[in-house]
Amino acid sequence: MRAFWLASALLAASPAHAATLWQVWQAARAIDPAFAAAAAQLRVAAAGQPAALAALLPHLAVAASAGPEKDYLVEPDFYGTGFEPISQTQKIGASSWQVTLTQTLFNWQALQTYHAAGLTVQAAAAAYQANLEALNVAVVTDYVAVQAAEADVASLRQAAQGFNTQYHDAEARYQAGLSGIIGAEESLAADRAIQTQLLQAQQTLIAAQQSLAALTGDAALQPDAALPEVLALPPDQNIDDWLDQAARGNPSLAAAQLTVADDAALVAAAKGGYLPNVSLQLQHAQIAQGGAESYAFGGQAISGEDNVLQQNNSVTVQLTWNVFDGGATHAAADQAEATQDQAVANAATARLDVIRTVRTDDAALVLDRDQLSTARAAAKAATQAVHDAGDGVRAGLVSEDDLIADRQQLLSAQLALHAAMVAAIGHELGLAQAAGSATPALVATLSRLLDLTPKEPNDDR
Repeated sequence: MRAFWLASALLAASPAHAATLWQVWQAARAIDPAFAAAAAQLRVAAAGQPAALAALLPHLAVAASAGPEKDYLVEPDFYGTGFEPISQTQKIGASSWQVTLTQTLFNWQALQTYHAAGLTVQAAAAAYQANLEALNVAVVTDYVAVQAAEADVASLRQAAQGFNTQYHDAEARYQAGLSGIIGAEESLAADRAIQTQLLQAQQTLIAAQQSLAALTGDAALQPDAALPEVLALPPDQNIDDWLDQAARGNPSLAAAQLTVADDAALVAAAKGGYLPNVSLQLQHAQIAQGGAESYAFGGQAISGEDNVLQQNNSVTVQLTWNVFDGGATHAAADQAEATQDQAVANAATARLDVIRTVRTDDAALVLDRDQLSTARAAAKAATQAVHDAGDGVRAGLVSEDDLIADRQQLLSAQLALHAAMVAAIGHELGLAQAAGSATPALVATLSRLLDLTPKEPNDDR
């Protein structure tokens, strides 16, 4: 109870802002962490594809080096028969640079890794779509739950007002001596019972509003329309057509199947470690050795050669074959195959889940059509019965008990109609998500359908 009053206080502190389903969806999409994570994962996968392609493209490398210049001085020595000072000086420095162009001719591991990177991008895109559809369904479900809870509260208030009016009318007739006190007491008891139901419905409404606020991050964003009286369900479609559409369009199933293909490519890449790699290499190298060598004796100086230049060009085909790597290639292949087996099992589970959902929701929608039609007819008949019973009580033709029973029937029919509409929308969303059509376009369509009936001024936000 304390949580109920706390939630009520929070809602009262934040004035509700009239929002359509489309506006609520936009707010939820902006902050949904699962959707943001899927978008980030898609960016990561997209960045991995160019990295894998780089292993197959030409590589150009430039290297350069330079050595320091050094001075060497040789001490005087004896020459001939006399002692003559002779000096020898050397200044030596070396520099080199080379350009190497390498093009892979055959690398099975790199080829399969690049193929796997492309499948990873497709799987991430499918997972992104699946997260978006899950968000779409969650937003519509919570939005409709608030509308249904508001409709229940409005029906209960209408019933409570009817019982209250009936109580005062019965009390007035009793005071005038036209009827007994029992009718007034029964009307009052029915009114008290409705008040209890109304409190429970208000608690349900607050819970639904809080659930919707958790998606949008804003408790003030609440539906600006009542639950529509008429709900247009999708046309009846053959179950096989739904299954075919799901097999082709379900993003979760597509992501699982693409992951299987991705893992198969990674298995081939791991086994590529058994194969040789062939590459073509073009290289130009240049070495320059600069310096000077000089001798001085008897007042005369002689200088040697200044520098030496060496150049080399080469074209080679390199074959690299990893003959033994300690079992690393075998272990990597086993690990990749185990991962692929798990992906195959996950894809099979996803397929069974989709088939189960399609069959369940398709069968449920068939019943929903009948339930909606029956509940709508019952609510219409109960409304007329309440009107007729009210006239009959005032004319003394029927008892207060008959009017009370008719009012209770009307309330039950209205609540059943609201529940049938929520169930139908839920099953429609389930089919759409299974078929891969729970897109923003569907949200926009439902927004137009669900936001046509304005709320009454006395409805709670």
